[in-house]
Amino acid sequence: MLPTVNHNIVVALDAMGGDFAPLSVIQGASFFLDNLIDPGIKIFFRIYGDQKEVSPLLLKYKKVSNNSELIHCSDSVLANDKPSFALRHRKDSSMKAAIEAVRKGKASGAVSSGNTGALMAISRFILGILPNIYRPAIVTVCPTKAKSFVLLDLGANVDCNADSLFQFALMGSTFAKIALKVDNPEVALLNIGTEEIKGTDSIRGAFELLKNTSNINFRGYIEASEFLDGSIDVIVADGFVGNVMLKTAEATASAFINLIKQEIFNSWTTKVLIGVLLKSKLSKVLTRFNPKVRSGAMFLGLNGVVIKSHGNSDAVSFAHAIKFAVSAISENLNQKIVSEVGHIE
Repeated sequence: MLPTVNHNIVVALDAMGGDFAPLSVIQGASFFLDNLIDPGIKIFFRIYGDQKEVSPLLLKYKKVSNNSELIHCSDSVLANDKPSFALRHRKDSSMKAAIEAVRKGKASGAVSSGNTGALMAISRFILGILPNIYRPAIVTVCPTKAKSFVLLDLGANVDCNADSLFQFALMGSTFAKIALKVDNPEVALLNIGTEEIKGTDSIRGAFELLKNTSNINFRGYIEASEFLDGSIDVIVADGFVGNVMLKTAEATASAFINLIKQEIFNSWTTKVLIGVLLKSKLSKVLTRFNPKVRSGAMFLGLNGVVIKSHGNSDAVSFAHAIKFAVSAISENLNQKIVSEVGHIE
């Protein structure tokens, strides 16, 4: 993921968002402090949630308690809340309070496993959008057999016009320079074929815009069957297609990992054999494709750092989402996007 620098960072945590909250959130913060924080980094958490539920957990996880402040919130956004309802009626929710902390400068970024639509709506309303950006997009880093790539949009925008897809490519390219440490990322549009005539009007329009700019290393179209080859650094799609692609890939990876563990480690003989010959290499591969260590997607284009962790995140997943937030903050990602977009404008 993104590298960090020596810095004191405050991160706001929505303690009530997600299927296993608040336990997964507090355990995740603890796992982050124990295993993922870089040397020289000092992290302080502002934890927003129900005091009755969160306080007993902080008594158990002392390191989190010693590096945090708990702010009581009387409400929380539910998984089935519509974004408009959450925005208008969940005024004292932990999610809203965490985003407000970013706006007020009490935190440098926020992390939540809560309702994605509500999180985007509340974040966009409270924080606004970066200058010259039309729409924010959800972005994450995905593994391939060769290297990692950046994928966006993952669900913020179901329908996108050509201009929005063009900006997604621009933001994704800037993000990839930091996240992947690539000087000139190769960018491609996800499509049903590689021929220029294929795709929707928006896809074809974005193709024309991208091939005529010198600011992006555009390589044309890419099909879903090619994304695991590792030949492209940034893949751009509308939110509907990107979300389906990501969830399909994650489900496939999880099934594959579980199948390997079930078939290979089902007897002492194979355990010993694998332990002697392949354990370190196999463990490295399985970790690389484990969705838990890839948890966290950023709302790219917002005027503030907001990281969405999966709704079913456990402690490990949520910890990696926190790491994502800390890295984006440390690297001043939003300022770099503003600079890139302003240059083109």
